[in-house]
Amino acid sequence: MASPKHREEVSVKTADPEFTAEQIGWRFALGTVLIVGSYAAWPLIPMVLASVWAPSLKAALSALFGATPFLSKLIAIALMGRPAYYFLKRTLFSRLRRSAGTAK
Repeated sequence: MASPKHREEVSVKTADPEFTAEQIGWRFALGTVLIVGSYAAWPLIPMVLASVWAPSLKAALSALFGATPFLSKLIAIALMGRPAYYFLKRTLFSRLRRSAGTAK
């Protein structure tokens, strides 16, 4: 065992890497549009249920439209990649911290 005088100090970097919107590019914009646009599938469910299609087709389409927002988030996160995830996380948490600070 080394004595405390001879131990090497190691800094641990815990902060997320800094990425700007210019570095992220079109992937971030496309992922955001995909997440927001996926909620347009929910109003289609009543139209599918009111149709004259077979019950099995109605069930399959309404399940697909119901799961679309969740599935699109998974696809968008994979499309955006790590830089966009860190950018989105940093931006969202900084706004939440500011709004929580003003609520006090």
